Amino acid sequence: MLSASATIFLAFTCFSIILIVAMSQWMIQEERNTLTEVLTDLKDFYENRNPVITNNDIEEGRDLAEQIYERGQIIHFYNEDGFEIYQIQRNDSALSVPFKPVSETEIERDRLDGNAVLIGRTPVITNSFRGYIEIIHPLSAYTAQLNYMIFLSVILLLAALFFSSYVAFILSGNFIRPITTLGETMKKTQKEGFQHQLPEPEYQDEIGGLIDIFNDMMTELEKNFVKQKQFTEDASHEMRTPLQIMEGHLNLINRWGKKDPEVLEESLQISMQEIARMKKLVNDLLMLSRADRDVKASEVTPADCAAVIEKTITKMQSLHQQRKINSNIENGTALIEQDHLEQVLIILIENALKYSDDQVTVSGKTNTSHYEVTVEDFGEGIPKDNLPYIFDRFYRIEKSRSRELGGNGLGLSIAKRLLDLYRAEIDISSEPGHTVIKIILPSV
Repeated sequence: MLSASATIFLAFTCFSIILIVAMSQWMIQEERNTLTEVLTDLKDFYENRNPVITNNDIEEGRDLAEQIYERGQIIHFYNEDGFEIYQIQRNDSALSVPFKPVSETEIERDRLDGNAVLIGRTPVITNSFRGYIEIIHPLSAYTAQLNYMIFLSVILLLAALFFSSYVAFILSGNFIRPITTLGETMKKTQKEGFQHQLPEPEYQDEIGGLIDIFNDMMTELEKNFVKQKQFTEDASHEMRTPLQIMEGHLNLINRWGKKDPEVLEESLQISMQEIARMKKLVNDLLMLSRADRDVKASEVTPADCAAVIEKTITKMQSLHQQRKINSNIENGTALIEQDHLEQVLIILIENALKYSDDQVTVSGKTNTSHYEVTVEDFGEGIPKDNLPYIFDRFYRIEKSRSRELGGNGLGLSIAKRLLDLYRAEIDISSEPGHTVIKIILPSV
C-alpha cells in the first residue's frame, strides 16, 4: 500500500513538472509574440512615412511608442551610428544593453542585474534614413506567474502525499493485514501441516475471495493428504500380507520341502496364489493411478454401449460357465471410452458373481439424456452401514472372506474413478438377498 502511495505521488510529481514546463514554454512564447507585435508596429510606422523622416515624424513615432508602451519596458530609438534619438522609460530602472545593429527583427532572452528579460531589436530603413528600435521587455509578470504555479504545485504535491499516506494508513488494515495473516498461515502450514485456516473474511472483496480460495485449498489438500496417507498404509499392509505368507512357505520349503514332496507342492501352490494376488493388486493400483488423470470431452470416442455390454458378458460367461448371466440390452451410445466402460462392467459383474450364488442380470436402457446400465444380483447384500464407504480404496466388508475370494478392495474404487472422468454416476442400493448397481452414462 505504501509503495502504491509512493507511485501515485511520483506520478503526480512528474505530471506537475511536465505541466509547469509546458505552461512556461507557452507563456514565454506569448511574451515573444507581444514584443514582436510592438516592434512591427513601430517599424511599420516609420517605414511608411515620407521618404525623408522629419523631426515631426520622430515625435509622432515617440507618441505611438508611449501609447503601446507596457509597464517596465525600456524603448530605445537609435540612428545608424548608434546615437540614441529618444528613450522611453517610466521607472528608475538602470537596465541597459550595448548598442547592437541588426539586419532583421530578432528577439533574445537574457538576464540583466539578475532579472530575466527579452531584448527585441529591429531595423528601420527608408530611402534617406537607417535606424534601429530596441525594446527591453522585463519578464517579471512571467516570472511571478511561473513562481506561483510552482508554489501551487508544491502545495498540491504535499497535500497529495498527505492524503495518499492517510488513505494508505486507513486501508492497510483491510488489505495488508489479511495478506500478512495469509503469509503467517502459509508458514505454519509449511511447518505443521494443512490444518491451519484463515478466519472468515469480513467483506467479500478481492481479499475475501482470496481467503476463501486459500481455505478451500487447505481443506482439499488436507483431505488428499489423509487419503494419500491412508492409501500408503493400506497398500503397504496389503503387500505385506502375501509377502509374509510367501516368506513362511519358503522357510517350510527350506526346512522340510526338499525331502517332503507334499510340503513342497503345497508351499509352491500357495506362493503362486500369493504372487498372483500381488500381481492383481499392482495392476489395480496402476489402473487406479491412470484413472486419476483428467479426460477432455473432445478427445473421447463415444462407446456403442450395447456392443460393449454383450462383449463383456460373453467374456465373463466363458470364465464362469457354471453361472448364468442374463441380459436385456437396448442399443445406444454414451460419452465414454469403450475400454473404460468394459473395465467398469468387468468389475461390477465379477463382484456380482463373486458375492452371490444365484443368477446375475445386466440391463442397458436408452434415455433422452443418458444411457443407463444396471447390474443386479441376488446374493447376501451389503449392510446399510457399509454403503457410504463402498467406493473407498481397499475397503472390504469382510476382509477375511474378500481375501479368500481374491479381492483387495480396489475394484469399486477403480470403477467409480473411471466413471467420474466422464461425469457419469454410479449408485448402489442393497438389501439382504438383492443388490442393484446402476450406472448413468451421459449420452452423445
